[in-house]
Amino acid sequence: MPKSKIIIADDHTFVRVGLKELINKDPELMVVAEAKNGLELLETLTHKKCDLVVMDISMPEMDGVAAIKELNGRFRGIKILILSMLKDYPHFKEVMAHGASGYMVKDDAPEQLVAAIKNILKGKKHISPSVATLLADRELRSLDEAVPSLEILTKREKQIFTMIAQSMPNKNIASKLKISIRTVEHHRANLTNKLGLKDTASLVKYALAKGLI
Repeated sequence: MPKSKIIIADDHTFVRVGLKELINKDPELMVVAEAKNGLELLETLTHKKCDLVVMDISMPEMDGVAAIKELNGRFRGIKILILSMLKDYPHFKEVMAHGASGYMVKDDAPEQLVAAIKNILKGKKHISPSVATLLADRELRSLDEAVPSLEILTKREKQIFTMIAQSMPNKNIASKLKISIRTVEHHRANLTNKLGLKDTASLVKYALAKGLI
């Protein structure tokens, strides 16, 4: 079976050498070229075919963001895995919006790189665990800011809210609180209306943001 062809773009020689050695150890992968910036990467792609590019964001002359935009306009079909020191949301959002299939940070475990490359070559997305945590925290913060405070709920509504967030069925809630299922359904409708949350999944996210579960 032919090996998948990889090109590395990073302005640090030491990093490129290390990545090349790591990738070439896998019998299914082969580094076919290296580039020290975005301009050199684009030039290399005019005469060297590859399946995936492992690319840094912070590079001289042409950075990774600009290179992705050019690459996707001129060389469609090539997968892109970002490997950067940057963990901020704006950079992540921009490169993914312009066609990157994965985002890793350089302090991830080395063995994660090959796994990420293979997943992306199969058509999947890959996000570094540390970046995924950043995104989850951001989502929870935005949810926390977007909905009203729990103070607008009655004592009974808070009780039922917590039980719903813990995935307790209506009949179990009714039995525990010694009320009818219809009363539980009524409180549940009030909860979604007061908090502006559309479904149980949103209630669970909000409960997490508030530290209730």
